[in-house]
Amino acid sequence: MKDIDFKAFFDYELLDCGDFKKLERFGPFRFVRPAPQAVWPQSLEPGQWQDVAGTFQHLKQSKKAASGEWKFKTKLPADGWPVRYKDHTFWVNPTPFGHFGLFPEQAFQWEWLAQSVSESKAESLNLLNLFGYTGASTLMVAAQGAQVTHLDASKTSVSWARSNFEHSGMQDKPVRWIVDDAVKFLNREKRRERSYDGIIMDPPSFGRGPKGEVWKIENALPELMTACRDILSDEPALILLTTHTPGFSGITLKNLIEQYLLAPGKAPCESGEMYIPCSNGPALPNGFYARWNAGR
Repeated sequence: MKDIDFKAFFDYELLDCGDFKKLERFGPFRFVRPAPQAVWPQSLEPGQWQDVAGTFQHLKQSKKAASGEWKFKTKLPADGWPVRYKDHTFWVNPTPFGHFGLFPEQAFQWEWLAQSVSESKAESLNLLNLFGYTGASTLMVAAQGAQVTHLDASKTSVSWARSNFEHSGMQDKPVRWIVDDAVKFLNREKRRERSYDGIIMDPPSFGRGPKGEVWKIENALPELMTACRDILSDEPALILLTTHTPGFSGITLKNLIEQYLLAPGKAPCESGEMYIPCSNGPALPNGFYARWNAGR
């Protein structure tokens, strides 16, 4: 991936990382969160790491689903606060899982998605975003004119995504919002003979569907990829697959796309490691991606 200087248009910053932690800024607030992959020493002085609004820590041997807790030094807005990305506004808020509703390492993929849609030769694109979470990727492609079906098993996440569209003034964009299990939805779409020009997906390592369905990525991927193939158009425009699952790699994801979703003779997809550029230290690796578009 080509480096992009996000500072001019992204109100997020990775200030430092090291000693298994990361120091970040979301809008006006700074936080410390775990970063198991940051095995090198920190670059900033300890005082910089202590001047934060909150710290998230994992709880060892916890029976809580969240498996961690926040310790706040600053009173934060109860309903969250905005983080700007170009002309878009994402609403962030600390969750019990240590997330904010936004994954900055995906920013390189947002740029690729927006460019892929804007440069597509198709008159219109009908895209599917599976495991869409709070809708950053959905927003990026919808802003370029794509019609999007946004799916997540969490009603809370889908509501959050719709809120991000409203805060960005994009509530009238043609987006279909779905709360459902991904594979069940795909199978229904196949029966309805519906197809999509592109698929975006970031499957979790583990999760539960809206009716308690258990999802484990190592067991579920073959069925998921087969179901995706069944609803993908004969001439797709783009495919993006990302993951944060330990043990997977960019080559793993590349193989999945090429073996399941691309017809023989199509150009190979590209793959690599996702990361977050750091202002005062080395870049922080954070997951893997594989992607393909018809313009390659």
